[in-house]
Amino acid sequence: MASIAAHVDEIVIVDTGSTDSTLAIARSYDATVLERVWRNDFAWARNEALAAASGDWILYIDADERLILPDGGDLAEGLDPADILAARVGFRPKVNSTPFREHRLFRNSPRIRFRGTMHETVMPDLALLIKETGGRVVDTRAEIQHLGYEGEQSHKHARNLPLLRAALKREPGRLYYWHHLVSTLEAIGEVDEAMVTATKVAERMRQTEPTGMERPIASLLLCTYARLLHARGHDAMPEIEAGLAYYPEHAYLRLIKAQVLIDRNEPALAITILEELAAIDGATYADETLSHDRRIFDVWAHDLLGVALLRLGRRNEAAASFERAAAGAPDDLSYKAKALAIRPSSGSLGKAANS
Repeated sequence: MASIAAHVDEIVIVDTGSTDSTLAIARSYDATVLERVWRNDFAWARNEALAAASGDWILYIDADERLILPDGGDLAEGLDPADILAARVGFRPKVNSTPFREHRLFRNSPRIRFRGTMHETVMPDLALLIKETGGRVVDTRAEIQHLGYEGEQSHKHARNLPLLRAALKREPGRLYYWHHLVSTLEAIGEVDEAMVTATKVAERMRQTEPTGMERPIASLLLCTYARLLHARGHDAMPEIEAGLAYYPEHAYLRLIKAQVLIDRNEPALAITILEELAAIDGATYADETLSHDRRIFDVWAHDLLGVALLRLGRRNEAAASFERAAAGAPDDLSYKAKALAIRPSSGSLGKAANS
């Protein structure tokens, strides 16, 4: 709360059963605290807070997130025109990830509510309101840093798995739920089930091609699927190409494609991809829709480029690439070359895209 206290007029918190000092801390900031019994429904909890908010604008932010404003920045900057209904902030889902744009500011309107028990979103309501009123969305200079994916995640996987299965029974057509399910199954070691699930969803996508904001979601799922296929010695290239057709900017899929080409003994084809990735500065790169691990650009692309160059006998160039890979490794992250080149997370997708 320290990051938002000076930038908002009121703080509304829905507490669904904390056992630590959360309530005391919240009240020390004069926050309105609503104590509720957890219903396994994230949208419901957020909507409880919306109903209690009295301001003209809503900023939604979680306890494991921090608001970052440039020096002298004002959260309300540029939001005065009456036709502005929402604003996007730069969102970093992990400490060492690149940002993307997410709708975190919107008018306090009874017509804007969250939908979805998991990966809840206001986008259906917001899109309808924009269509009816001709309103618009603007971008702000604000950023939000998410800290919740740092450290051990088994408790979240245990919480999310039954919620995901239940959500899919209610909304079997929501592709992001399938992506999250595959990723969670892999994370808890249920790789066989992850593979079976991904295979079924990939086949379904071949029958009914994703459209609109489902396309980057499809690329995320196929990225995980391609990596699992390749790790088991199967041909991952069809899934890689399908994923890139859905979202050509998917940096991690491009990295996996380069890895597969190298393993096929086609290093010359991989070099073009890797040089493009290695030329990107992970510290400043931003994608509109997806977030990526910065090491794709600052470490792994240089490392794989070194492997490709070495395969072609270009030893001096390979040595230089390996040196750049080592230099780009963040101090707080372990650097494991080559063997982990296609093992980072497959990227993140904002709630803005999960409609």
